[in-house]
Amino acid sequence: MTTSAASEQVWQKIEPAVNDWYESKRSSIGVVNKNVMNAGLIIADHMVHGVPMNPANYLGLSQVKGLSGTRIRKILALHGEMREFTKEGGRTSRATKELAGELADVISESAPSAGYGSLSFDEQTEVRMALQVWFVGKVQSDHFAKERLSAVINPEFPVRAAIAALLNAARAQGGNSAGAVAQHLVGAKLKLRFPKEKISNHSYTTADDQTARPGDFSVGDTAIHVTMAPSEALFQKCQKNLHDGFRPLVLVPENRVDAGRQIAETTGVGERVSVQAIEDYVGNNIEEVGGLSAQGIRAGLKALLETYNDRVCAVESDPALQISIPSNL
Repeated sequence: MTTSAASEQVWQKIEPAVNDWYESKRSSIGVVNKNVMNAGLIIADHMVHGVPMNPANYLGLSQVKGLSGTRIRKILALHGEMREFTKEGGRTSRATKELAGELADVISESAPSAGYGSLSFDEQTEVRMALQVWFVGKVQSDHFAKERLSAVINPEFPVRAAIAALLNAARAQGGNSAGAVAQHLVGAKLKLRFPKEKISNHSYTTADDQTARPGDFSVGDTAIHVTMAPSEALFQKCQKNLHDGFRPLVLVPENRVDAGRQIAETTGVGERVSVQAIEDYVGNNIEEVGGLSAQGIRAGLKALLETYNDRVCAVESDPALQISIPSNL
């Protein structure tokens, strides 16, 4: 919706106080509870009753008036966000009531001095909508963008199917997610396969030349490269590996194996560089570690995901790269 200059000026004066309150709720690891966002979304509705805000207008005996999963979904949809955020909307949480009261106090203190009361009803509506849009943005940046990676994983299927599902889910997140997930899955697999070896663990954005690494990982005399898109530059690194006495291994998604092998041929290292699918490299090894038994494979897959999360947590700042471990494991 369009906003008037007057309502925009008022919102710009209120926003810093709201932001300070919101950021005070962020945990030491950067997480903001969903109830903080629910409180913000519903309090914007209750501003229609007047500012300063009277608790009798927005608080019931045990919860925030009008708060429900259905109401929160409608607010998000009003602003174009259709993804499932919360079923209850924080309605059953005592904390949401307290949070709503805190935020109402912040608005009651900041809005009058910002000139909210001098606005027309339509202009006040624009300010309320601006507050709601602001909290929708926080739902998107602090919930959806940081939600753990999840995929349908059936432990009765080959492990390669689980790896493929996770890579597809990472692709859907966009950005560098797929490459980071691939790298850390391989790292977790190596950690489980070679428990006595020191398997390096670097953030996805750390370049090899920053750490003088022959590849993403080095085990024995093998330099392992993990990539979602094989390139000539990568195989030139493999040429250097060969010159330095390493055995290069390139891991790519299954649908890029043929492309990788063709590039290896054109760069003259086709016979000396192994190009394998990430799905098979990780999946087959986890099955072998699990003793090729159903129970062992299930345990191995769970251990892979737990090890992956531990390694990601140690070097990556984005919680969205962590994997949600399904209950069927």
